[in-house]
Amino acid sequence: MKALKVAAVQMQPKVGDFESNFSFIMEMSEKACKSGADLVLFPELSLSGYTLDEAVLKKAWEYFKQVSEQVLRLSRMCDMAIIFGTPRIVGGNLRNSTAIFKKKREVLFYDKTHLFRAEKDVFEPGDDFLTFKFKEVTFGVLTCYEIGFPEISRCLTLRGAQVLLVSFAFGKERWKIYDTATKARAIENGCYLVASSTTGKGFMDFIGHTRIVHPSGQVMAELEEEQGMIIRELDLDVLYHYRYEEAGDSHAYFKNRDPRLYKDLCFKDLKKS
Repeated sequence: MKALKVAAVQMQPKVGDFESNFSFIMEMSEKACKSGADLVLFPELSLSGYTLDEAVLKKAWEYFKQVSEQVLRLSRMCDMAIIFGTPRIVGGNLRNSTAIFKKKREVLFYDKTHLFRAEKDVFEPGDDFLTFKFKEVTFGVLTCYEIGFPEISRCLTLRGAQVLLVSFAFGKERWKIYDTATKARAIENGCYLVASSTTGKGFMDFIGHTRIVHPSGQVMAELEEEQGMIIRELDLDVLYHYRYEEAGDSHAYFKNRDPRLYKDLCFKDLKKS
């Protein structure tokens, strides 16, 4: 299989400054295009900036509808998928969404299904997970807090995901979770993980550390706190080794997993004390 080149952008969106945020998204997408990237990923709510202000979020969705055609044209021109976070309104309710432009007129959306803290007061949760194909590669999409639910990443990989795309607006105080979980989800699923993260101070002190993680758990590329972009080629042929071969540094979890024993994941939950 041909190597896939992916780009992950780290940015500090300004809450409510849709034009500035969108300009940065387009600027970095054009830079990714010139670098030969097949896909570029941006952080959670990168169009609006991370906020729980319903008025700002609703205006951002109206702005998204005005500019989406520009993103689509760039995606077509560059033969590149462009993915960024935006609020959207579904049935009158706000959702925390990831928009996927992949040349076709129809924009795909993933709506965050597991909401963090006060997000539950503002957003309606999504009701399904999302995988999509682009250039013969299957991607799975999840958002921020969802990195800590291993069931989501496993469901995505069981649906065929070879690369997990994760958009973040994560707090610095939860560094251990971010650092551990981004590596663990790649290791346990024998897949690549691309994390695009918000940086700087705003609603919270954001963690930064945009990274691309190898199926072995090795961090292939990473930014610290600066805005910018990382690009790496992913060799999809190594996935078979990490999923199924019991040799060398492979863990072969997919070869040895036993779904007969996992029914409790669906039918039981811990009792609240």
